[in-house]
Amino acid sequence: MHTARRVCIGFYNFCVRIPDYLYPFSELIEGKQVRWKAAYDQALTRMIDTQGFGHYGARLIAYRSFFHILGSFLFIFFATLVSQDLFGSQIALYVLLGMAAFALVYQEFFLQPRTFGQLRLHGIIDILSWTVPFAVYVFLTIR
Repeated sequence: MHTARRVCIGFYNFCVRIPDYLYPFSELIEGKQVRWKAAYDQALTRMIDTQGFGHYGARLIAYRSFFHILGSFLFIFFATLVSQDLFGSQIALYVLLGMAAFALVYQEFFLQPRTFGQLRLHGIIDILSWTVPFAVYVFLTIR
């Protein structure tokens, strides 16, 4: 595999798994209370065992959606800086947000269903948690 492609895939996998490592809730594994990645894995395994592959359950979807919204705010912040400093244009910001929304649709409806078995409803929730902050920001800046 090409080195640049391997680096991009590694960075993508790192970003996708950030919420797994920061899971603040505790789970009981073999009589021991655990947190972080082990607790997340246990919660996900329990959902897969009860609901089937691809199901995350409302609690995990809400938790991951929080990170999507946080990521959306960070993207808006950095896209604003880049569009103003590098391109000197407000239109560049809208282009960056549009490109990000397109990439998210590709990720949520093509990549993640094939990689993680993600269900369509989960993809829709993820898209909304990313793009609603984009839309609110654009609405507020145009006014």
